[in-house]
Amino acid sequence: MNRFYLAPWITLIALTGLAGCQNASPPEPFPQAAADGWVAAFNSGDVAGLALMYSPDAKILPPDQPIVSGYGAIEEFWRTFNPGNVRIAVSEVEIRKLGDYWFREGTYSGLYPAEGEPRVGKFIELWAKVDSAWLIQRQMWSPNAPTPAQMPPTVPVE
Repeated sequence: MNRFYLAPWITLIALTGLAGCQNASPPEPFPQAAADGWVAAFNSGDVAGLALMYSPDAKILPPDQPIVSGYGAIEEFWRTFNPGNVRIAVSEVEIRKLGDYWFREGTYSGLYPAEGEPRVGKFIELWAKVDSAWLIQRQMWSPNAPTPAQMPPTVPVE
């Protein structure tokens, strides 16, 4: 008798669980266009556009420098960094959804005009949705090798 009394309740609980699974929506895909926009703004030297890729309370953690916080400070950082003179490319990227955030890590190469070989390093980013836009919340990068102390001047070939 106990089995017949429990069976409807167990069935109801199982069906409720299945109904909840059907209502779960797939996660929003990573905003690759935004990440590509950051690289394009950097490579073109668009400092204002680059700064707009960060959330209002964003922080960047550049190598060998203090943390840079907030939109104005981030814009000034990139202005002094002088993007556009360096061409970067991103590769080997791993992306994970963490609750309301997207986490991205990977490698980059940066080609400086006065150097023959690109500098290679790694980065991590945390993306957050602000209103309807995905923006960088945290960003950190570091080169795999120390920055060259001083490149010798190039001698024109005669």
